[in-house]
This record gives sequence, structure tokens and C-alpha cells, in this order.
Amino acid sequence: MALCTLREKGNCLIVTLPVSVDHVEAMTLEKELREYVARQPKALLCDMSGTKYVSSSGLRVFLAIGKMAKTSMVHFGIFSLTKFVDHIFSMTGFTQVIAIYDTEEAAVRAVSKW
Repeated sequence: MALCTLREKGNCLIVTLPVSVDHVEAMTLEKELREYVARQPKALLCDMSGTKYVSSSGLRVFLAIGKMAKTSMVHFGIFSLTKFVDHIFSMTGFTQVIAIYDTEEAAVRAVSKW
């Protein structure tokens, strides 16, 4: 069973992530996101508006998918981080490594410029 909800917006795949991205969900999440990158969309954008927690295993997934996406020439980004998740991304320096957008509209607009 899929952890994420997937929808298309233009030539972007928008993935709504689960409430928690911990070590239990990390492997399944990585598998799903790898499959989405393999489809070669212009962009893979993750909606984190409902995600309340991300563990170190979850952060590793974002790094791995970001690297795979870059190699595949797929723009990878996340948007609508909750306050706690934004704090985790800021503390760990992920804000410097992964494209982060305030809203879905901002993410799609940024991708359309590519």
C-alpha cells in the first residue's frame, strides 16, 4: 500500500507525504519516490503540509531522492513545511541542499521557469 498520494499538475508530479516520515516509513517512501523520479517528470514536488515529523532516516531519503533526481535531470523540491519540520530542515542544513518553497503555487511557478 502506498504511503503517498500522487497527482499530476502539468508536467509535475505532486506527492503528498504522510504525517510521519520516520525509520518505519523511510524505506517504503524511498521506493515510492524513486519510482516517481524514474517516470522522468519535469519536477517531483513533495507536499509536506500534513507532515508533522521527519526522522534522520527520513532526511536520508530526501538526500537520496534529491541526488537521483539531479542525475535524472528532474527538479526535486518540497513545499508547505510545517513549523516543526521546517525547524528540522533548518537545523540540519537541508534548506541549503533541497529546494524548499512556501506553497505549491510557488513551487510550480519556479519549476515552470526551467
